[in-house]
Order: sequence, then structure tokens, then C-alpha cells
Amino acid sequence: MHETSSNKGLIIGTIAVAVIIFGGLIWAVTSAPSENGVGSPGGESVAFNDEGAAFQGNPDAKVVVQIYSDYQCPACKAQEPAINYAVQRYADRVKFVWKDFPLMSIHPNARAAANAAWCANEQGKYWEYHDLLFSEQSSWGPLRDPKENFRTYANRVGINVDSFGTCYDARRYDAKVMAGVQEGNANRVTGTPTIFVNGVRHPGLAPADWDRVLQTALAGAEADADTSTTP
Repeated sequence: MHETSSNKGLIIGTIAVAVIIFGGLIWAVTSAPSENGVGSPGGESVAFNDEGAAFQGNPDAKVVVQIYSDYQCPACKAQEPAINYAVQRYADRVKFVWKDFPLMSIHPNARAAANAAWCANEQGKYWEYHDLLFSEQSSWGPLRDPKENFRTYANRVGINVDSFGTCYDARRYDAKVMAGVQEGNANRVTGTPTIFVNGVRHPGLAPADWDRVLQTALAGAEADADTSTTP
């Protein structure tokens, strides 16, 4: 049985449409922001500006960790216990730097949350507020406007709520938050959490992975130091 030319045209047209749709789906999957950092390219040159950034650990450490994260990201919340483990165990030898990277297309309150954390920092309570944002993520995350929740958290960490509110309403640290986004984009960060250890990219790390990665980095830093001091 022979196909008519009209049938052939219909078949060809159907195939073409399917190819276009399939190509569009592939583009959407590879272009969409991710919550786990998986698939981030590695081996490329990266650059960080850590001046004025929130950090924990040894400010003069030879091993530096940059953590790009988002307060509304469930995967980032899940990563927090492992990060806290690493900070507690390696704070004397490693510097841990927080980088705001709100995924605004899927987490509409993340940018405001980052601003709120920096407003708490004005009164010396950055890390307490940081921890509270993650522990209360399910409460403020779905809200259309989380402002009142953020004010409540300011009170809970023991800072002046009126001063906090003035800072928050003015979006005083929005430029700082967005600078983190711009730096992350320049470093080809596509999802959160994304972690760099001395410039080497990692997705989220379990406690055992933190031990392995940091011990390797510390050994490398020590070897470099020995080489530089050898006559």
C-alpha cells in the first residue's frame, strides 16, 4: 500500500512538531534553577569576593568554603545540619563563607529573607536569625508577605524590632543580596546549595563527605605550605 503525498506531509509535519516540543522540554529542564546543585559544571575558573560576607571559622584559614544557599530552599535546610557539623569540627582550620543566592523564580520570599538576616546582623544576631529562618522555613515560606513573621523572629532573637523593621522596610541590604546572586551567576551556580572548597565545586555534602573533602583540602594546603617554605 502506497502513502499519498498528503499523508506523507502529515507524518513529516507531526515529526517536526514532536522534535520542536522535545527540544523545548530539554531546554526547560537544563535551564531551570535547581535546588540541589547537581549538574553544576566543574573544573572552570571561579572568583569570589568575600569582603563583608558573613562567615564562621578561622578568618586566616588556608582552606575557604563558599556556600551558595537560599533560605526558602528545602534542600538548603536539609544541608544545614551537615554544615553545622563541619563548622563545629573544622572552625579552627577552615573559613566558612555564606553566599546569598535566592532562587527568586521558584522561591519568591527568599530575597526578602536574606535581607531580613542582614538587618538582624546590624544588631549582632546574624547567625541566630539565619538558623531561625531555616527552622521556621515552612511557616514563612508559603506566605504572600512574610513581614510579620520576620518581625516576630527579630523579637525571638532578642533585637530591637522597630529598628529591624525600619531596615527591612527600606530593603537596606537588597543590593548586597543581589551582589551574591551576580557573583553566583558569574561562577555558573545554577542551584542551591552549591558549595566550593578552595574553588572546587560540590553539591550538598553529608557529614562524612565534609570530612573527606575538608581533610583532603587541608592536606593539600599543608603540602603547599611545606613546598613554599622549602629552601
